[in-house]
Amino acid sequence: MDIQSIVDQILMFLKDLGLIGLFVSIFLEGASVPFPGIIAVLAYGGLLDFSVQKMAGTAAAMAVVYSLASLIPYFIGNKLEHRLWNKIRKGLSKASRFFNRYGIWSIALSRPFGVGNYISYLAGISNVGLVKYLLLTFTGIFPWCFIILYLGDYLNGNYDRFSALFNEYKFEFYGIGLLLAILFTAYSIWKRRKKDRT
Repeated sequence: MDIQSIVDQILMFLKDLGLIGLFVSIFLEGASVPFPGIIAVLAYGGLLDFSVQKMAGTAAAMAVVYSLASLIPYFIGNKLEHRLWNKIRKGLSKASRFFNRYGIWSIALSRPFGVGNYISYLAGISNVGLVKYLLLTFTGIFPWCFIILYLGDYLNGNYDRFSALFNEYKFEFYGIGLLLAILFTAYSIWKRRKKDRT
C-alpha cells in the first residue's frame, strides 16, 4: 500500500470528523504516540477551505493542543527519570545530545523533527520550568502546523505531490535549515561569550 492510498483513506475518515479529527491527530502527535501526524495534517490542509487568517488561527489552536498533549511525556520524564532512560535509551541519547548542544531552545527547534518527541521526556527529566517548556513547545510547533496546513491546501492533500515538491527542492529546504542552524549556533556562541565577559 503506497502512502497516497493511506492519505486517501485518512481523508475519507477525517472528512466525517471535521476539525475534531485534526485536533485528535495533533494531540496524538504531541503525546508521543506513534502516529503519522504529518500525513493527517497535510490531508486536513487539503480538506479544509481556509483563508490564510483562519489557517493561522487553526495552526495556533493546533499548537496549543500539541503543547498540552506534550505535557504527558514531559511529566512521565519528570516522574520516572532514570527508569525511563533505560527503556528508550537510543531515542533519549539522541535527544540528549541535541538538548546539550542547544539548551532549552532545543525544545522549540526539535518540534518538527522526530527527535522532538524525545525532547519532551528529556525536558521533564531536566526539570525545565513548565511555563518555559510550554512557550518553547508552542514556538516550535506553530510554524510547522501552519506550513503543513498551507502545503496541504496548496497541494490539495496530495502526499505524492508533497513528496515530489520536497524532493525537487530538498537542497533548498536543507540549505534553509542549515542556515538557520548556523545562525542559531553563532547567536548562542556570541551570547555565551558576552555572558562570560561580564
